[in-house]
Amino acid sequence: MELNNEVELQNIESQISPVVEKAQSYVVETIKDVDNASAFLREIKDMEKIVEDKRITFTKPLNESLKNINDTFKKMREPLEQARSLLTNKILTWKRAESEKVAAEQAAWRKIQEAEAVLRRLRDEPEVKVEPIIVAPVVNKIGNMQTVKRWTYEVTGFSQLPDIFKSINTVEINTAIRAGNRDIPGLKIFQSESLAIVSR
Repeated sequence: MELNNEVELQNIESQISPVVEKAQSYVVETIKDVDNASAFLREIKDMEKIVEDKRITFTKPLNESLKNINDTFKKMREPLEQARSLLTNKILTWKRAESEKVAAEQAAWRKIQEAEAVLRRLRDEPEVKVEPIIVAPVVNKIGNMQTVKRWTYEVTGFSQLPDIFKSINTVEINTAIRAGNRDIPGLKIFQSESLAIVSR
Protein backbone atom coordinates (compact mmCIF):
# COMPACT_ATOMS: atom_id res chain seq x y z
CA MET A 1 0.00 0.00 0.00
CA GLU A 2 1.39 3.38 -0.96
CA LEU A 3 2.05 5.99 1.73
CA ASN A 4 -0.50 8.47 0.34
CA ASN A 5 -3.16 5.75 0.45
CA GLU A 6 -2.31 5.03 4.08
CA VAL A 7 -2.67 8.70 4.94
CA GLU A 8 -5.98 8.88 3.08
CA LEU A 9 -7.31 5.79 4.89
CA GLN A 10 -6.27 7.18 8.26
CA ASN A 11 -8.08 10.41 7.38
CA ILE A 12 -11.28 8.47 6.54
CA GLU A 13 -10.99 6.39 9.74
CA SER A 14 -10.63 9.55 11.83
CA GLN A 15 -13.96 10.82 10.43
CA ILE A 16 -15.83 7.58 11.18
CA SER A 17 -15.50 7.52 15.00
CA PRO A 18 -17.23 10.90 15.57
CA VAL A 19 -20.08 9.84 13.26
CA VAL A 20 -20.59 6.60 15.21
CA GLU A 21 -20.45 8.43 18.56
CA LYS A 22 -22.97 11.02 17.35
CA ALA A 23 -25.37 8.25 16.17
CA GLN A 24 -25.08 6.48 19.53
CA SER A 25 -25.90 9.64 21.48
CA TYR A 26 -28.71 10.80 19.18
CA VAL A 27 -32.13 11.20 20.82
CA VAL A 28 -35.27 11.17 18.65
CA GLU A 29 -38.29 12.58 20.50
CA THR A 30 -39.81 15.24 18.23
CA ILE A 31 -40.53 15.84 14.56
CA LYS A 32 -37.54 18.23 14.47
CA ASP A 33 -35.35 15.46 15.89
CA VAL A 34 -36.57 13.19 13.09
CA ASP A 35 -35.77 15.87 10.50
CA ASN A 36 -32.29 16.40 11.95
CA ALA A 37 -31.71 12.64 12.18
CA SER A 38 -32.76 12.25 8.53
CA ALA A 39 -30.19 14.83 7.50
CA PHE A 40 -27.58 13.04 9.61
CA LEU A 41 -28.52 9.72 8.01
CA ARG A 42 -27.69 11.32 4.67
CA GLU A 43 -24.23 12.24 6.03
CA ILE A 44 -23.71 8.65 7.20
CA LYS A 45 -24.78 7.37 3.78
CA ASP A 46 -22.32 9.75 2.11
CA MET A 47 -19.55 8.52 4.42
CA GLU A 48 -20.43 4.90 3.54
CA LYS A 49 -20.11 5.78 -0.15
CA ILE A 50 -16.69 7.34 0.43
CA VAL A 51 -15.53 4.17 2.21
CA GLU A 52 -17.00 1.93 -0.53
CA ASP A 53 -15.44 4.02 -3.33
CA LYS A 54 -12.05 3.81 -1.62
CA ARG A 55 -12.45 0.04 -1.20
CA ILE A 56 -13.18 -0.28 -4.92
CA THR A 57 -10.03 1.69 -5.82
CA PHE A 58 -8.07 -1.01 -4.00
CA THR A 59 -10.04 -4.10 -5.04
CA LYS A 60 -10.89 -3.31 -8.69
CA PRO A 61 -7.34 -3.73 -10.05
CA LEU A 62 -6.87 -6.85 -7.89
CA ASN A 63 -10.16 -8.34 -9.09
CA GLU A 64 -9.32 -7.58 -12.73
CA SER A 65 -5.89 -9.17 -12.31
CA LEU A 66 -7.41 -12.20 -10.58
CA LYS A 67 -10.01 -12.56 -13.37
CA ASN A 68 -7.29 -12.44 -16.04
CA ILE A 69 -5.23 -15.07 -14.19
CA ASN A 70 -8.28 -17.33 -13.75
CA ASP A 71 -9.27 -16.93 -17.42
CA THR A 72 -5.74 -17.81 -18.58
CA PHE A 73 -5.56 -20.97 -16.49
CA LYS A 74 -9.15 -21.93 -17.33
CA LYS A 75 -8.25 -21.90 -21.04
CA MET A 76 -5.22 -24.08 -20.30
CA ARG A 77 -7.25 -26.49 -18.13
CA GLU A 78 -10.30 -26.93 -20.42
CA PRO A 79 -8.64 -29.18 -23.07
CA LEU A 80 -7.15 -31.32 -20.29
CA GLU A 81 -10.59 -31.70 -18.66
CA GLN A 82 -12.06 -32.69 -22.04
CA ALA A 83 -9.27 -35.25 -22.61
CA ARG A 84 -9.77 -36.70 -19.12
CA SER A 85 -13.55 -36.90 -19.62
CA LEU A 86 -13.12 -38.58 -23.02
CA LEU A 87 -10.74 -41.24 -21.70
CA THR A 88 -12.79 -41.78 -18.52
CA ASN A 89 -15.91 -42.42 -20.64
CA LYS A 90 -14.00 -44.93 -22.79
CA ILE A 91 -12.80 -46.83 -19.71
CA LEU A 92 -16.26 -46.84 -18.10
CA THR A 93 -17.84 -47.99 -21.38
CA TRP A 94 -15.36 -50.90 -21.52
CA LYS A 95 -16.05 -51.75 -17.88
CA ARG A 96 -19.84 -51.78 -18.47
CA ALA A 97 -19.36 -54.03 -21.52
CA GLU A 98 -17.20 -56.42 -19.45
CA SER A 99 -19.83 -56.55 -16.68
CA GLU A 100 -22.57 -57.27 -19.25
CA LYS A 101 -20.40 -60.00 -20.81
CA VAL A 102 -19.90 -61.70 -17.42
CA ALA A 103 -23.64 -61.45 -16.66
CA ALA A 104 -24.48 -62.99 -20.06
CA GLU A 105 -22.01 -65.86 -19.48
CA GLN A 106 -23.54 -66.54 -16.05
CA ALA A 107 -27.07 -66.52 -17.50
CA ALA A 108 -26.03 -68.95 -20.27
CA TRP A 109 -24.35 -71.28 -17.75
CA ARG A 110 -27.49 -71.26 -15.55
CA LYS A 111 -29.67 -72.14 -18.56
CA ILE A 112 -27.40 -75.09 -19.43
CA GLN A 113 -27.50 -76.34 -15.83
CA GLU A 114 -31.29 -75.97 -15.69
CA ALA A 115 -31.71 -77.85 -19.02
CA GLU A 116 -29.44 -80.67 -17.83
CA ALA A 117 -31.43 -80.93 -14.57
CA VAL A 118 -34.70 -81.23 -16.55
CA LEU A 119 -33.20 -84.00 -18.73
CA ARG A 120 -32.00 -85.92 -15.65
CA ARG A 121 -35.47 -85.72 -14.10
CA LEU A 122 -37.05 -87.00 -17.37
CA ARG A 123 -34.60 -89.93 -17.40
CA ASP A 124 -35.14 -90.55 -13.67
CA GLU A 125 -31.45 -89.96 -13.09
CA PRO A 126 -30.32 -88.85 -9.65
CA GLU A 127 -29.91 -85.15 -8.98
CA VAL A 128 -26.36 -83.94 -9.39
CA LYS A 129 -25.00 -81.34 -7.04
CA VAL A 130 -24.10 -78.40 -9.23
CA GLU A 131 -21.00 -76.52 -8.20
CA PRO A 132 -21.57 -72.79 -8.36
CA ILE A 133 -19.78 -70.99 -11.12
CA ILE A 134 -16.68 -69.19 -9.96
CA VAL A 135 -16.97 -65.62 -11.05
CA ALA A 136 -13.95 -63.39 -11.23
CA PRO A 137 -14.32 -60.51 -8.78
CA VAL A 138 -15.45 -57.18 -10.18
CA VAL A 139 -12.33 -55.17 -10.93
CA ASN A 140 -12.61 -51.72 -9.43
CA LYS A 141 -8.94 -50.86 -9.86
CA ILE A 142 -7.64 -50.60 -13.41
CA GLY A 143 -4.02 -49.55 -13.78
CA ASN A 144 -3.57 -46.51 -11.60
CA MET A 145 -7.29 -45.70 -11.71
CA GLN A 146 -10.06 -46.86 -9.45
CA THR A 147 -13.74 -46.85 -10.31
CA VAL A 148 -16.04 -45.57 -7.61
CA LYS A 149 -19.80 -45.99 -7.38
CA ARG A 150 -21.75 -43.23 -5.69
CA TRP A 151 -25.44 -43.02 -4.91
CA THR A 152 -27.14 -40.24 -6.85
CA TYR A 153 -30.72 -39.39 -7.84
CA GLU A 154 -33.10 -37.92 -10.37
CA VAL A 155 -36.46 -36.43 -9.45
CA THR A 156 -39.37 -38.56 -10.65
CA GLY A 157 -42.17 -36.95 -8.60
CA PHE A 158 -41.50 -33.60 -6.92
CA SER A 159 -44.89 -33.56 -5.15
CA GLN A 160 -44.03 -36.85 -3.44
CA LEU A 161 -40.78 -35.52 -1.97
CA PRO A 162 -40.79 -34.85 1.80
CA ASP A 163 -40.78 -31.10 2.51
CA ILE A 164 -37.27 -31.25 4.01
CA PHE A 165 -35.89 -31.92 0.50
CA LYS A 166 -37.70 -29.00 -1.15
CA SER A 167 -36.34 -25.44 -1.22
CA ILE A 168 -38.10 -22.11 -1.72
CA ASN A 169 -37.19 -20.07 -4.79
CA THR A 170 -37.04 -16.62 -3.17
CA VAL A 171 -36.10 -14.89 -6.44
CA GLU A 172 -39.28 -16.12 -8.18
CA ILE A 173 -41.43 -15.35 -5.12
CA ASN A 174 -40.13 -11.76 -4.87
CA THR A 175 -40.59 -11.28 -8.63
CA ALA A 176 -44.21 -12.45 -8.38
CA ILE A 177 -44.89 -10.15 -5.38
CA ARG A 178 -43.35 -7.16 -7.19
CA ALA A 179 -45.61 -7.98 -10.15
CA GLY A 180 -48.63 -7.62 -7.84
CA ASN A 181 -49.33 -11.21 -6.80
CA ARG A 182 -50.59 -11.13 -3.19
CA ASP A 183 -52.12 -14.61 -3.03
CA ILE A 184 -49.57 -17.43 -3.15
CA PRO A 185 -50.73 -20.62 -1.37
CA GLY A 186 -48.53 -21.40 1.63
CA LEU A 187 -47.20 -17.84 1.95
CA LYS A 188 -48.26 -14.91 4.14
CA ILE A 189 -47.46 -11.81 2.09
CA PHE A 190 -47.08 -8.55 4.01
CA GLN A 191 -45.17 -5.27 4.00
CA SER A 192 -42.24 -4.70 6.33
CA GLU A 193 -41.14 -1.13 6.95
CA SER A 194 -37.59 0.17 6.73
CA LEU A 195 -35.98 3.57 6.24
CA ALA A 196 -34.75 4.62 2.82
CA ILE A 197 -32.39 7.59 2.57
CA VAL A 198 -33.38 9.83 -0.34
CA SER A 199 -31.43 12.67 -1.93
CA ARG A 200 -32.85 16.15 -1.53
